[in-house]
Amino acid sequence: MTPTLAPLAIPGGIMSERAATGTTSTVPQVVAQGQQVVAETDSGAYVAEVEGKLSVGIDFGTTFSGVAFGSNRNMNGQIRCILSWPGSYETYRKVPTCIAYYQPTPSSEAVIVAWGIEAKAMTLREGFFKVEWFKLFLDPTVLREGRLASSARLPDLPYGKEPIDVVTDYLSCLWKYAKERITDEIGSVADLEAADVILTVPAAWDAAGCQMMRTAAIQAGMVQSARGGDRNWRERLRIITEPEAAAIHASTLSNLLNLRPSQAFVICDAGGGTVDTAAYKLIGQLSNLEIAEMCARTGANAGSLFIDLRFEALVKSLLRNHPVHLDEASLLAFRHAFAECDKLLFSTADDDTHFRFNCFNIEDAHDPECGLEYGELVIPGSVIRRDVFEPVVQQVLDLIEVQLAKVPTTHQGVQALILVGGFAASEYLCSRVHETFSARIPVIAKPRDTDVATLQGAARYGLGLIGGKATVSSVISPRSYIMKCKLPASDEDRYQRPGFIVRNDAGIEVCENRLSYLVAKGAVLRKGQRLRSRYCKFSRSPQDSVFTAVLYVSDSDKIYRYTDEGPIEELCRWSVDLSALPSWARAAESATGSFWVEFDLALVVDSAEVLGVLLTDEGEEVGRAHFEYLGN
Repeated sequence: MTPTLAPLAIPGGIMSERAATGTTSTVPQVVAQGQQVVAETDSGAYVAEVEGKLSVGIDFGTTFSGVAFGSNRNMNGQIRCILSWPGSYETYRKVPTCIAYYQPTPSSEAVIVAWGIEAKAMTLREGFFKVEWFKLFLDPTVLREGRLASSARLPDLPYGKEPIDVVTDYLSCLWKYAKERITDEIGSVADLEAADVILTVPAAWDAAGCQMMRTAAIQAGMVQSARGGDRNWRERLRIITEPEAAAIHASTLSNLLNLRPSQAFVICDAGGGTVDTAAYKLIGQLSNLEIAEMCARTGANAGSLFIDLRFEALVKSLLRNHPVHLDEASLLAFRHAFAECDKLLFSTADDDTHFRFNCFNIEDAHDPECGLEYGELVIPGSVIRRDVFEPVVQQVLDLIEVQLAKVPTTHQGVQALILVGGFAASEYLCSRVHETFSARIPVIAKPRDTDVATLQGAARYGLGLIGGKATVSSVISPRSYIMKCKLPASDEDRYQRPGFIVRNDAGIEVCENRLSYLVAKGAVLRKGQRLRSRYCKFSRSPQDSVFTAVLYVSDSDKIYRYTDEGPIEELCRWSVDLSALPSWARAAESATGSFWVEFDLALVVDSAEVLGVLLTDEGEEVGRAHFEYLGN
């Protein structure tokens, strides 16, 4: 049941006497699942100054990261990837997400000694730390429940280093080197200092993880004030989901995929740590396509990293009676041989193939029962398929199934499934996807450069997507965003929750623990749309100008009226300084004691991030809410 919202909701418990007695204000009706918002809201999308603008896309991955860039002025809108990296004369489109520290004692400072290829290749000695997979620390489950909640092996960190510190350190190294390479290519430091930076995150991340990424990126110097008076420099850093970036890249291939306006496609972004799926439809004319998200995204930790972990577990199981092969150097040799040769090439036709891996220690006994044959470990393809590939790939297939089930039944169906990401290069994964879905989906495609589709899409997003390139015009709210408030009591409240009914200081009956939905899960939102609501603050003096409230979220498809009806959780405490508001200044100036001020706050749910904006009565932005995430 959709709750009836009162004219003015006061989060946190205090209700204005004027609100309770009927002062006119507008709170938009709850935005329902699948409903397009058309009520009074403002388009608050950040509009890039695309003329001559440099855009830098960064795909910060669990196992590999990359940087791409483009400029309308210097590069005619073309996107280029950085290909050369420290530690190698060869070219690579991505670099390992790995950083190494030296810390001789727990009390000493951890010093960065290498990153990327050089860190990955390091042989560790006493006092050295090699840190990989640290992106998984920002997974929502780990943020809520701690490192033991992760299905992957989270790395040990140097003493005194928090996960956000390691992310910042790595991004600092990546950005410092990227700036050198980009400057060599475009020859203008000024363009780089004012560039838009687009950072991608997994679809399953919540706002807390995105905020940590934003904090780390800013601390790494990815955006900064380019000139005096540049107050909005933080807005040049945009965070979007990985499937959205991949969809932008894939939409440029619409002619190749024979897609037409109104047709739908699903993106499966299979990366190193996560696999994300999302459904989009093409809208507009072929000369100026846009894409719109059709339903809530799906994501999980099911990337190629988990193939590596299962392979290592298989090796340990086979060689449990031969510990000489289970030291770190031996396991590293097995992992490297598997990842470099067999991991991507393994296919559904390899059941009868025997895969041979050289042992690091070759002096051990010959033991064919466990697969040891004259200095080699021999594993049947059927065993690798059963124990290594199939459990992880089945998770990917399940994610795609879930995404397909979310596509509205009123639509004509999904015309294309597009596989991107490094894991999409796996022959086994592609074969299983074709086996499972080819009868239902006409086109199953893996574009060229699939490993950098997300990276290139991020850079293209930052260019403003001009010149006929596709842009995402609408997104689906992944969760419900809710405020807890007191509202005038109704007959329904008196019947349903008599214990919640109290009288306020004005003698008015109000119902405590009511929920006011700012936006419901599954709502269709224009990109950057502002969902505007009116609030009221009681201040005891002109110095008491900070408004604070708690924003709640729910993953349920149901709409709750009261706080005890279903699971909701605190997301963040948001606070905003009202002193920049003209109505506040007038009220504070004329007040002789305490006073009330009404004002408008807008919630912006934009791809991966959630923002709060303070607005004047005319809709002009005069401030941003500060979000303090709870429970992290």
